[in-house]
Amino acid sequence: MKSVLVTGGSGGIGCAICREFASRGYFVGVHYNSNPSKAEALASEIDGVALGFDLRNLEQAKTAIDEFVKKAGGLNALINCAGVAQKIKPLIDTSEEEFDEVFSANVKGVFGATKFALPHMLNNGGSIVNVSSMWGLVGASCESVYSASKGAILAFTKSLAKEYASAGIRVNAVAPGLIDTRMNECLSKEDKALAIEEIPLGRIGLAEEVARAVVFLCEEGTFITGEVINVSGGNVIA
Repeated sequence: MKSVLVTGGSGGIGCAICREFASRGYFVGVHYNSNPSKAEALASEIDGVALGFDLRNLEQAKTAIDEFVKKAGGLNALINCAGVAQKIKPLIDTSEEEFDEVFSANVKGVFGATKFALPHMLNNGGSIVNVSSMWGLVGASCESVYSASKGAILAFTKSLAKEYASAGIRVNAVAPGLIDTRMNECLSKEDKALAIEEIPLGRIGLAEEVARAVVFLCEEGTFITGEVINVSGGNVIA
């Protein structure tokens, strides 16, 4: 049986990714940091396993990933989906603590999970998909730190694709736009309506649509590496 570890598996997009992989017959590791009940319920539903650890703590990350791989009997795919948003505000009002929080979760977390997953793929190949954002492609006003962190993930993706292609490890990314998840619940009805007006396809995206793009890169995209699939309904065309 193939196995996949999904960081942020208890989140909106993460849950959809876990379910999509499970439907393809994968043994799924559902990572969580602060929501054990949701992760454990999902893991039970899909016959996977919940893994609780702080991605920013590299020692915790290594131990948990090694234990998952031992239980699964290998690792075929890693999906780096965990991350945090930034409060919408001008840069001059953004604190050092907020900067550190965003980069630690969104960049260091991807670094740690990838660093400790890669050794388990070196002999047999594998697929890594990093969940970035459309703002990582073009930047968002008043979300400069978040945009920079998501842009860093894209550069990381392209570098690793070159670095590990000879080992049969493909590294790609998806860049979601406005997706119907809890992360966007902070938007008022009016703000959400205005945001949807900017989307050429005329609607908000679904977590399941992002999940299908992720699974495509792992399952069907066998000659694709170093690429970014933009899942934004045409909101960003870069």
